[in-house]
Amino acid sequence: MSRVDFYILSEGNNVDRFACAIATKAWASGNRVHIHTQSDENATKFDDLLWIYKDISFVPHEIFNGNTHDDTPVTIGYGGHFPKSSQVMINLGPDIPEFTSSFDRVVEIVGGTESNKQLARQRYRQYKEAEYEIHDHKIENLTEHD
Repeated sequence: MSRVDFYILSEGNNVDRFACAIATKAWASGNRVHIHTQSDENATKFDDLLWIYKDISFVPHEIFNGNTHDDTPVTIGYGGHFPKSSQVMINLGPDIPEFTSSFDRVVEIVGGTESNKQLARQRYRQYKEAEYEIHDHKIENLTEHD
């Protein structure tokens, strides 16, 4: 069963920038990463953010469209499409994708607002009912090194 890590950010911390940091660390550790977003618009926005996330480094990535090369280390997508070769999924959508069990590790990032926390609690219960291994991490302050 997949491991699910909930990262609970304090209010004011940017979910997308934290997702970039996690994706970068997971890729640097030798994992293929898939970033699941809610829509085509969100996938494009995240793609743009990865290009400018850190000006001194580059994270090789592309939007997953079903024709993406298997050797792309970081993919971004939405809907029911995902690369079969990725080990880590960062879920930026409000729901748990049906294909979640295809990944060794799932990252859930919880923004500091109450509505984000409520959606995360629902996902937490669903993961727990499905008997996933769940871990949570409170993140108080992000720095540029994260």
